[in-house]
This record gives sequence, C-alpha cells and structure tokens, in this order.
Amino acid sequence: MEPPPEDQDRSVTDALRKAIERTLAATAPAAAQTRERAAGLVDELARRGREASAELARRAQEAGEGISRRGQDARSELSKLGQDAGAEVARRLEALERRLASLEEAIRQERAGKPDEQGENGPSSNSPPEG
Repeated sequence: MEPPPEDQDRSVTDALRKAIERTLAATAPAAAQTRERAAGLVDELARRGREASAELARRAQEAGEGISRRGQDARSELSKLGQDAGAEVARRLEALERRLASLEEAIRQERAGKPDEQGENGPSSNSPPEG
C-alpha cells in the first residue's frame, strides 16, 4: 500500500529541503572565502584609486608650477625685449632731434647770410614756417 499523496509530497519536500541545506552547508566555507577575496579585491581597488588620485594631484601641482615658471620667464623676456625696444626708440628719437636741430640751425644760418626775402606779399613761399 502506498502512502497518501500528501505524505509523499511532504517527504519529497523534506528530502529536497535537506538536500538544499546540505548543499548550502557544504558550500558555506567556499562562499565565505569568496566574500573575503572579493572584499580584499575591493580594498585593493580602493587603495590603488587613492594612490592614482594622489599621483594625479602631484603631477597637476608640478605642471602648474612649471607653467608658472614658464610664464614668469616669458614675462621677464618680454620685459627685457620691451626695454630694449624702448631704448632703441629713444636712440632713434634722439637722432631725429639732433637732425632736426641741425636742419633748423642750417636754416637760421642761411637766413642770416641772405638779405630778407620778405616783400610786399609777406614771407616767401620758399621759406619754411617758423616754429
């Protein structure tokens, strides 16, 4: 005689439950080891991330300092070039002033040596305006 279907279902359910419990009990140490390994890998990943972040910050600092130095060098060079250009402009201006003074002196001497060329119509159109 066969047991009633309810008893059969119950015994299959109990057997399945026991098999699952044995499987979980057998794999529990491996699962714990896997969790520990995963936690270790996450810790290593976080550590490397912090190191990479620190390295990037260090390199950014060095790059900023390098750019600052180059900017200062460029400003210094431009300032020197500007001073040199200013000195050149001053030399040329002085040369022009000497030339102008020489021309003015030549005109004065020429006028001093010739009789006055002013007639009834005012100053001659050939003479430069006086300033």
